[in-house]
Amino acid sequence: MKIVNKEEHITEENIPLFPLGIVVLPGETRFLHVFEQRYKNLFEDIEKSGGAFGIPFIRSGSIDGTGSYVKIEKVLARYPNGELDIAVKGVDIFNTVEYYDEHPERLYPYGDLELLQRNGIVPSRSLVDAFLKYNKLVLKLDLEKLPKPGFYLIANSIGLSDLEKYDLVIRGSEQALNKTMTNHVNLRTLLALQQNSLQDYYCLN
Repeated sequence: MKIVNKEEHITEENIPLFPLGIVVLPGETRFLHVFEQRYKNLFEDIEKSGGAFGIPFIRSGSIDGTGSYVKIEKVLARYPNGELDIAVKGVDIFNTVEYYDEHPERLYPYGDLELLQRNGIVPSRSLVDAFLKYNKLVLKLDLEKLPKPGFYLIANSIGLSDLEKYDLVIRGSEQALNKTMTNHVNLRTLLALQQNSLQDYYCLN
Protein backbone atom coordinates (compact mmCIF):
# COMPACT_ATOMS: atom_id res chain seq x y z
CA MET A 1 0.00 0.00 0.00
CA LYS A 2 1.27 3.48 -0.94
CA ILE A 3 0.65 6.58 1.17
CA VAL A 4 1.68 10.04 -0.09
CA ASN A 5 2.54 12.40 2.76
CA LYS A 6 2.43 16.19 2.79
CA GLU A 7 6.07 16.48 1.68
CA GLU A 8 5.28 14.33 -1.38
CA HIS A 9 7.32 11.44 -0.06
CA ILE A 10 5.73 8.05 -0.62
CA THR A 11 5.33 5.57 2.22
CA GLU A 12 5.34 1.91 1.18
CA GLU A 13 3.93 -0.48 3.78
CA ASN A 14 4.91 -4.08 4.59
CA ILE A 15 8.00 -4.11 2.37
CA PRO A 16 10.41 -7.09 2.66
CA LEU A 17 13.80 -6.09 4.07
CA PHE A 18 17.28 -7.55 3.56
CA PRO A 19 19.74 -5.68 5.82
CA LEU A 20 23.26 -5.55 4.38
CA GLY A 21 26.41 -3.45 4.63
CA ILE A 22 25.90 -1.98 1.16
CA VAL A 23 24.24 1.08 -0.35
CA VAL A 24 22.75 0.69 -3.83
CA LEU A 25 22.29 4.08 -5.48
CA PRO A 26 19.46 4.70 -7.96
CA GLY A 27 20.48 3.26 -11.32
CA GLU A 28 23.29 1.18 -9.81
CA THR A 29 23.45 -2.62 -10.21
CA ARG A 30 24.84 -4.80 -7.41
CA PHE A 31 25.18 -8.57 -7.08
CA LEU A 32 23.96 -10.59 -4.11
CA HIS A 33 24.37 -14.20 -3.02
CA VAL A 34 21.35 -15.44 -1.06
CA PHE A 35 21.82 -18.42 1.25
CA GLU A 36 19.81 -17.95 4.47
CA GLN A 37 16.39 -19.63 4.42
CA ARG A 38 14.50 -16.51 5.45
CA TYR A 39 16.00 -14.57 2.56
CA LYS A 40 15.31 -17.43 0.17
CA ASN A 41 11.70 -16.98 1.29
CA LEU A 42 11.97 -13.24 0.66
CA PHE A 43 13.12 -13.69 -2.92
CA GLU A 44 10.51 -16.35 -3.62
CA ASP A 45 7.89 -13.79 -2.63
CA ILE A 46 9.52 -10.96 -4.59
CA GLU A 47 9.72 -13.07 -7.74
CA LYS A 48 6.03 -13.93 -7.47
CA SER A 49 4.90 -10.38 -6.82
CA GLY A 50 7.36 -8.58 -9.08
CA GLY A 51 7.76 -5.99 -6.37
CA ALA A 52 10.67 -4.21 -4.74
CA PHE A 53 12.41 -4.67 -1.40
CA GLY A 54 14.54 -2.62 0.95
CA ILE A 55 18.19 -2.98 1.91
CA PRO A 56 18.66 -1.19 5.26
CA PHE A 57 22.31 -0.22 5.64
CA ILE A 58 24.23 -2.05 8.37
CA ARG A 59 26.70 0.42 9.86
CA SER A 60 29.08 -0.51 12.69
CA GLY A 61 27.09 -3.68 13.30
CA SER A 62 23.73 -1.90 13.68
CA ILE A 63 20.83 -1.60 11.25
CA ASP A 64 20.49 2.02 10.19
CA GLY A 65 17.20 3.74 9.42
CA THR A 66 18.37 4.68 5.91
CA GLY A 67 18.67 2.23 3.05
CA SER A 68 18.26 1.40 -0.62
CA TYR A 69 14.97 0.58 -2.33
CA VAL A 70 15.76 -1.95 -5.07
CA LYS A 71 14.24 -4.34 -7.58
CA ILE A 72 15.52 -7.65 -8.90
CA GLU A 73 17.17 -7.05 -12.25
CA LYS A 74 18.05 -10.67 -13.01
CA VAL A 75 18.43 -14.06 -11.33
CA LEU A 76 21.94 -15.09 -12.35
CA ALA A 77 22.09 -18.60 -10.87
CA ARG A 78 19.97 -21.05 -8.88
CA TYR A 79 21.65 -23.80 -6.87
CA PRO A 80 20.23 -27.22 -5.87
CA ASN A 81 20.11 -26.17 -2.20
CA GLY A 82 17.94 -23.17 -3.05
CA GLU A 83 20.69 -20.56 -2.87
CA LEU A 84 20.60 -17.76 -5.44
CA ASP A 85 22.89 -15.31 -7.19
CA ILE A 86 20.95 -12.22 -8.22
CA ALA A 87 21.50 -8.77 -9.68
CA VAL A 88 19.51 -5.94 -8.12
CA LYS A 89 19.09 -2.37 -9.35
CA GLY A 90 18.66 0.70 -7.18
CA VAL A 91 15.36 2.56 -7.50
CA ASP A 92 15.32 5.06 -4.62
CA ILE A 93 16.58 5.79 -1.10
CA PHE A 94 14.35 5.32 1.95
CA ASN A 95 14.02 6.16 5.61
CA THR A 96 12.50 3.44 7.78
CA VAL A 97 9.18 4.34 9.38
CA GLU A 98 8.59 0.99 11.12
CA TYR A 99 10.91 -2.04 11.29
CA TYR A 100 9.73 -5.53 12.22
CA ASP A 101 12.32 -8.22 12.89
CA GLU A 102 10.34 -11.14 11.52
CA HIS A 103 7.40 -11.61 9.18
CA PRO A 104 4.78 -13.74 10.99
CA GLU A 105 4.71 -16.31 8.18
CA ARG A 106 7.93 -15.91 6.20
CA LEU A 107 10.64 -15.22 8.85
CA TYR A 108 12.38 -12.33 7.06
CA PRO A 109 12.28 -8.71 8.34
CA TYR A 110 9.81 -6.26 6.85
CA GLY A 111 8.70 -2.71 7.44
CA ASP A 112 7.13 0.54 6.32
CA LEU A 113 9.44 2.75 4.27
CA GLU A 114 9.37 6.43 3.37
CA LEU A 115 10.75 6.78 -0.16
CA LEU A 116 12.73 10.01 -0.48
CA GLN A 117 12.25 10.53 -4.24
CA ARG A 118 16.01 10.77 -4.70
CA ASN A 119 16.01 9.39 -8.24
CA GLY A 120 15.31 12.82 -9.74
CA ILE A 121 18.31 14.75 -8.42
CA VAL A 122 19.63 17.24 -11.01
CA PRO A 123 23.43 17.68 -11.10
CA SER A 124 24.68 21.21 -10.52
CA ARG A 125 26.82 22.99 -13.09
CA SER A 126 29.80 22.70 -10.74
CA LEU A 127 29.33 18.94 -10.45
CA VAL A 128 29.03 18.45 -14.21
CA ASP A 129 32.16 20.54 -14.83
CA ALA A 130 34.09 18.57 -12.18
CA PHE A 131 32.96 15.28 -13.72
CA LEU A 132 33.93 16.34 -17.25
CA LYS A 133 37.43 17.12 -15.97
CA TYR A 134 37.62 13.78 -14.14
CA ASN A 135 36.33 11.90 -17.18
CA LYS A 136 38.91 13.51 -19.46
CA LEU A 137 41.72 12.59 -17.07
CA VAL A 138 40.63 9.16 -15.80
CA LEU A 139 37.54 7.52 -17.29
CA LYS A 140 37.94 8.69 -20.90
CA LEU A 141 34.31 7.83 -21.68
CA ASP A 142 32.92 8.99 -25.02
CA LEU A 143 30.23 11.19 -23.53
CA GLU A 144 28.82 12.00 -26.97
CA LYS A 145 27.59 8.40 -27.11
CA LEU A 146 26.11 8.53 -23.59
CA PRO A 147 23.15 10.41 -22.14
CA LYS A 148 23.81 13.80 -20.59
CA PRO A 149 25.64 13.12 -17.30
CA GLY A 150 22.99 12.72 -14.62
CA PHE A 151 23.61 12.87 -10.90
CA TYR A 152 23.65 9.10 -10.40
CA LEU A 153 25.54 8.37 -13.63
CA ILE A 154 28.29 10.49 -12.09
CA ALA A 155 27.94 8.92 -8.64
CA ASN A 156 28.02 5.41 -10.07
CA SER A 157 31.09 6.14 -12.23
CA ILE A 158 33.67 7.25 -9.69
CA GLY A 159 34.00 4.23 -7.40
CA LEU A 160 32.40 5.46 -4.19
CA SER A 161 32.72 3.15 -1.19
CA ASP A 162 29.54 2.07 0.59
CA LEU A 163 30.34 4.42 3.49
CA GLU A 164 30.81 7.29 1.03
CA LYS A 165 27.48 6.41 -0.58
CA TYR A 166 25.84 6.36 2.84
CA ASP A 167 27.35 9.75 3.67
CA LEU A 168 25.93 10.98 0.37
CA VAL A 169 22.36 9.70 0.67
CA ILE A 170 21.80 11.06 4.19
CA ARG A 171 22.23 14.60 2.86
CA GLY A 172 18.92 16.36 3.21
CA SER A 173 18.83 18.70 0.22
CA GLU A 174 19.68 18.65 -3.46
CA GLN A 175 22.22 21.41 -2.85
CA ALA A 176 23.96 19.35 -0.15
CA LEU A 177 23.95 16.24 -2.35
CA ASN A 178 25.56 18.17 -5.21
CA LYS A 179 28.17 19.75 -2.95
CA THR A 180 29.13 16.37 -1.46
CA MET A 181 29.36 14.72 -4.88
CA THR A 182 31.42 17.59 -6.29
CA ASN A 183 33.89 17.20 -3.41
CA HIS A 184 34.17 13.45 -4.11
CA VAL A 185 34.84 14.04 -7.81
CA ASN A 186 37.39 16.79 -7.17
CA LEU A 187 39.23 14.61 -4.64
CA ARG A 188 39.51 11.76 -7.15
CA THR A 189 40.73 14.16 -9.82
CA LEU A 190 43.40 15.47 -7.45
CA LEU A 191 44.53 11.93 -6.58
CA ALA A 192 44.73 11.03 -10.27
CA LEU A 193 46.83 14.13 -11.00
CA GLN A 194 49.19 13.25 -8.14
CA GLN A 195 49.53 9.71 -9.44
CA ASN A 196 50.31 10.98 -12.94
CA SER A 197 52.93 13.34 -11.49
CA LEU A 198 54.61 10.45 -9.66
CA GLN A 199 54.66 8.37 -12.83
CA ASP A 200 56.23 11.25 -14.75
CA TYR A 201 58.83 11.71 -11.99
CA TYR A 202 59.91 8.06 -12.09
CA CYS A 203 60.03 8.09 -15.88
CA LEU A 204 62.34 11.09 -15.82
CA ASN A 205 64.62 9.52 -13.20
